[in-house]
Amino acid sequence: MLRGCQEPTFRYCPDYEHSYGGAAIELANSYGMVPHKWQMDILMDWLARDDGGGLLNSLCVLDVPRQNGKTGVSDPRESLGLVYFGEWILHTAQEGQTARKAFDRLRKKFGRCRNDPNAEFPELNALVDRYTTSMNQMILDLKNGGHIEFRTRGNNDDIGRGGTFDLIVVDEAQSYTDEQDAALSPLNSAAPLGNPQTIFMGTVPNPSRPDKGKKFRELRDGIMERPDGNSCLHEWAAPEVGDVLDVSRWYRFNPSLGYNLLEKGLLKDSRTMTAETFAREHLGWWPSNVGKPRMAIDADAWDACATDHPLDPERTCYGVKFAADGSEVMLAVAESSGDVMHVELLERRPMSSGTAWLADWLCERTSVGCCVVVDGRSGSQALVERMSDRAPRGFVVTPSSGDVVAAASMLCDAVSERRLTWYRPQEQLRESAVTATRRAIGRGGGWGFGGADPLPIEACSLALWGSRTTKRNPNRKARIG
Repeated sequence: MLRGCQEPTFRYCPDYEHSYGGAAIELANSYGMVPHKWQMDILMDWLARDDGGGLLNSLCVLDVPRQNGKTGVSDPRESLGLVYFGEWILHTAQEGQTARKAFDRLRKKFGRCRNDPNAEFPELNALVDRYTTSMNQMILDLKNGGHIEFRTRGNNDDIGRGGTFDLIVVDEAQSYTDEQDAALSPLNSAAPLGNPQTIFMGTVPNPSRPDKGKKFRELRDGIMERPDGNSCLHEWAAPEVGDVLDVSRWYRFNPSLGYNLLEKGLLKDSRTMTAETFAREHLGWWPSNVGKPRMAIDADAWDACATDHPLDPERTCYGVKFAADGSEVMLAVAESSGDVMHVELLERRPMSSGTAWLADWLCERTSVGCCVVVDGRSGSQALVERMSDRAPRGFVVTPSSGDVVAAASMLCDAVSERRLTWYRPQEQLRESAVTATRRAIGRGGGWGFGGADPLPIEACSLALWGSRTTKRNPNRKARIG
């Protein structure tokens, strides 16, 4: 009978002489959950010991196609940590059913409750101090001080803040975000037992969601390109789509095929999935764009729009964008005449300068400017209030999230259609434009500008949107009577 290849296509782990992995394997065998050889090999690496007896690898990454049994590695690791070390463990998954499945697997060994008369393994049940399962909590505490929590990440960016753990297991790591990492990563920086370890387990991310695949790709690529002495990586991955009907390739890239993973299941999927999707889901193939942000503006198209002629400020609109962290503000200007549009930067200042200068500058130009579009959670309200009694009606515009989405799309369309010009000497604007990514806004597919420095291009898009949508004409005299 054919069996999946137990050797990964890529493995990195620093050299070691001793490991706690043997104890984890023995414990799993004792309770009827015998790991496959590939899972045993990973356990040996995850639980490798340094010269001082501590854990060698503080960062572990496992990338294997779907349904191969990643939990079959994490469960023995967590069980050993609880029983032998008394670790505090946090196991997170993107989906609730995944977290519940991992919790139920552990609970099957330790019993349903303290002093469970039906416990399959009474010696493990005797270690149970209590379960906490109310209010969507899934927690097991042992009498030796061991503690494990199972949580769902979902879209929660603050998951786990305030806790302290020895081991963090990030399941479904292909959906892990930078914001979630900012919340979770520090939780074992002060690991109670002095041996912090974080394990990332996942599959190839969906290229249509680069925001959720970026972190996993960075972790994987980082170890491949710059291996260090405290990280390990195990991966089963095809280098190309290739012939997805070649069954021998199925066995090469699926270590559990022929065990719990069925050849019939992959045959079914090969008939319903596109070749690229099957290669990604079942052969571990990484498309080149997976986990990489979608650029909002083509650099060549942007450069083709450059001009050496600055704006002629006869009838203009202004855009003001405050940084999300409240650190600075950007002022831009746009002019629109028929199908021809032009944008420029005017001023960038830290918020330590306040907003009085900006309010004064804008109010002095109400006779030539049609409007100013002001956006940004931090600072925008203060500016609008400063101008409320001094600017004419309709001059100050505060856009909705839908307006911000429309502004970004409007600018990008104008660039691709070569209907926009920008002032060439402003390298700061060019850098912002060509590095701008698509940042999701809301859940309807809308997007705005993101990236390393989106402030300049955001301010320009607001000014441009104002120039195309305002009905105010400062040169038109008001009618009396």
